Amino acid sequence: MTVYDSADRVVATGSLGHGEYNGSACVFPVVLPGVPGGTKSYSVQVLWRDKTKITSEQARSGSLVISLG
Repeated sequence: MTVYDSADRVVATGSLGHGEYNGSACVFPVVLPGVPGGTKSYSVQVLWRDKTKITSEQARSGSLVISLG
């Protein structure tokens, strides 16, 4: 995973944890230490997939949802 700030600069990288099926989808834990604050939004990219824009609040609360399928 790659995290970009609102100026499209790479600010952190990480990886998906071990996924588990929850009955309707696979859920992967994500830990991205060192993401700096001070921006209103971030973009998150998993592998070659399109970037997903999230707000700073979504990032802090852990409410990131990305479809990989």
